[in-house]
Amino acid sequence: MGKVKKYELTLDDEQPFEVYGISTAFADYRLCWELNQTLGILLEKQTKRFEMFIPKLKAQHAFSYFFFEDQELLTRFYLIKNKQEQQLLQADRPMIDYFLVLKENFSHEPADLIDQLRKINGVVAVFEFNHEEFDILDYLIVTGK
Repeated sequence: MGKVKKYELTLDDEQPFEVYGISTAFADYRLCWELNQTLGILLEKQTKRFEMFIPKLKAQHAFSYFFFEDQELLTRFYLIKNKQEQQLLQADRPMIDYFLVLKENFSHEPADLIDQLRKINGVVAVFEFNHEEFDILDYLIVTGK
């Protein structure tokens, strides 16, 4: 009888989120329309909201968001307004109006995506952030689709 072969099954860690900050004067519905046209997606406002603890208030605060999942490429898009009901989602980034979060992005190269976002009339600036800086991602994993 020969040696028994051992096989080790390793699973890749979950694809990290990509987080982009967008500065614009657009209302959320207008920015969604622009993103939908530019990126060929269909962001829709979700009825479900996620709650985050706001240290300044020492209380939970609910935040709404827009969502789209590309069924073909399995990419998930989230658009979250930074300031909602007089509260900042990310208080240390008050210059950011919206966060565009992509999960399992297999459809857009980051550099190309930033270029596309910057070409939208009305978008003042686009910033790329390290996903590890955002605790919001835990909430999107739980409540997201």
